[in-house]
Amino acid sequence: MTTFERLAALLHTEFDIAPEKLLPEATLEGLDIDSLRMLEILFAVEEEFAIAMPGDHGELKARIKTLGDLATYVESLVAPGAAAAP
Repeated sequence: MTTFERLAALLHTEFDIAPEKLLPEATLEGLDIDSLRMLEILFAVEEEFAIAMPGDHGELKARIKTLGDLATYVESLVAPGAAAAP
């Protein structure tokens, strides 16, 4: 399973986002993900992928506009080869 697939499954299961909306090009704004919800998602992502997100959420907000951006960012924080781990 790819990082994006794991991320999409997490968003569907934990945040009740319809699977058909979970596309790499889907914007966070288009998915009604506001600042508070984004924090909840980041905590869930940290737990799911066993990573630690940097504390500067302003930088993350500027850097992450789509689900694809989020998946790419998560991959950059996960040890090589671990992104596709079950």
